[in-house]
Amino acid sequence: MAISKCLLVALVVVIFATIFQVIALAAPYWFNLDLSIAKVYAGLWWTCTETVSTGLTSCDKTVDYLFTNGSSTDWLKAVQAMSILGFLTLLVASVMTILKLFVLKDNKPVLLVAIGTSFTGAVFILIAIAVYADEINDFYSAFDFNYHFAFAFSIIAMIAAIGAGVAMLVEMITG
Repeated sequence: MAISKCLLVALVVVIFATIFQVIALAAPYWFNLDLSIAKVYAGLWWTCTETVSTGLTSCDKTVDYLFTNGSSTDWLKAVQAMSILGFLTLLVASVMTILKLFVLKDNKPVLLVAIGTSFTGAVFILIAIAVYADEINDFYSAFDFNYHFAFAFSIIAMIAAIGAGVAMLVEMITG
């Protein structure tokens, strides 16, 4: 049995999504804020402040930073959890797609699990993105801030996961 090109494309795309989600999880660049006295950039785990006058950068856990500024941190913990779940489900989708392509070629349930986990990962990431954007917009509404590359990577990972799921669906229907 020849390797399906559609499934091979799905594998490349779901691995791409997984890598982008890992980078989004790890990088402290979900947003940045330029103030006259400091530059602030933050991710899901760390918030860093660079003082303009001295050039010194100090980093604190984002949960601690928000807590000391009077904000509830429950939403951040939910975003962290959804982002991790998104990553884990994309990892499972990658493994299932590899299994379907190279080991269990005639096993349809493996493809169904790959499709389901790919779309589930996209939903988890969507929830994380939506909650993060809403809360950051509320928290920093008085400031002119920008979303940074890690936020965009998470969006790209979500879109790629949907694309991989669609490619797998096409394979299931036409295969």
